[in-house]
Order: sequence, then structure tokens, then C-alpha cells
Amino acid sequence: MRVIPQATLGVAVTLASVMGAALPAAAATPTAAHQETVLSAASCKKSIKAWGFQGYYKCGTQVSKVDWNRDGRTDEVFVIAPNRTIWHVWKNAGGWKVMPGNGRADDMMGPNSTGDPRRCILVYVNRGYHYWQNCFYSGKWHSWTTAG
Repeated sequence: MRVIPQATLGVAVTLASVMGAALPAAAATPTAAHQETVLSAASCKKSIKAWGFQGYYKCGTQVSKVDWNRDGRTDEVFVIAPNRTIWHVWKNAGGWKVMPGNGRADDMMGPNSTGDPRRCILVYVNRGYHYWQNCFYSGKWHSWTTAG
């Protein structure tokens, strides 16, 4: 059995926390076949249903129900899955979809009004110390960029 000195563990934990805050971690994009497994694989999860589509979000995180059209109705719902992936669903989505860009987050901040046709969603990484956003424009979602 290999013994790791306590000082080495402290450095590893510190590096892991710093590196985790640098950018939403990249991973392979889950396919629709893996959707249920990814959304339900954790010890603490809460169930959510939107437009008849069942999903799960990480305990203690916010659910963002967004009214993009400002007509009083929810147009899209965003959640952080138990494995920290970011998912969304809308009326005609056919089910929950992982957000493009392979982002990971610790909580949902919600929509960001940009004052133009872009629709942006903001997430926290490291429980509120780092914010990231992904914006929808020109018919698609783009890369995660730092917002603070």
C-alpha cells in the first residue's frame, strides 16, 4: 500500500480546486442513449418534469425556468445534473439535452439579458466564485466563456 504524505494531499486538493475553477471541465458529450443514466447517476438528486420530459437535477442547485419571449410563459428550463453537466429542455426538444460546450457547473445563476437577440445562460463554478455563460445566437449555442 502506498502512503501519501498529508502535505502532498493538501497540495493535490488545492490544485484540484484551482484547476476545477479554471473552466467548465470538458468530457465526452453524452448521447441521447446515455441521457437517463447521466441525469440520474448520483446519490442526491431531485426529479423535474417539463413538457412531459422527466429529468433530474443535483440537490441544492437552482432550476432556471426562462421566459425568453417575455410573454409570461416558460420557454426553456435549465438544470445542473448530479454529475455537474448542464442540461436544458424546451417544448419541442423531444427530451432533455446536454448543453453544447461540455460545460460543468456547481449551480445555476439563470438567464443574462444582453439587450440584443442573444439568449445567454449563466452558471456558477466553485459555488459562486466563478461565473460562466453560454449564449444562443445565429441559430446555435456557442462556447462557454468567463463572465466573472
